[in-house]
Amino acid sequence: MKISKAAKQLAQDLGLTEVDAYIMELKAKLYSKSADLIKSSKLTHEQIAKQIGTSRSRINRIANHGENNVSIELLIKLIAVLEGKPAIKFAA
Repeated sequence: MKISKAAKQLAQDLGLTEVDAYIMELKAKLYSKSADLIKSSKLTHEQIAKQIGTSRSRINRIANHGENNVSIELLIKLIAVLEGKPAIKFAA
């Protein structure tokens, strides 16, 4: 089986929908932006973790593209905090 790197083609290869492809692409972009912001931040990983309510080691893994189970909500919260925007709360 051929596995593609582009989200849309990967979704097709795996028999997923276009919505799944969109979500995969969005998450990849949010992840990349989060990693870049962590690396360029003047805050320590400990300070970032405390502000968003997660562990320092998880922040470190995100910064190094080593975390494979991160929610879109956590990534958005991380971006908001590091860009100095008001905290975001998600409710169901």
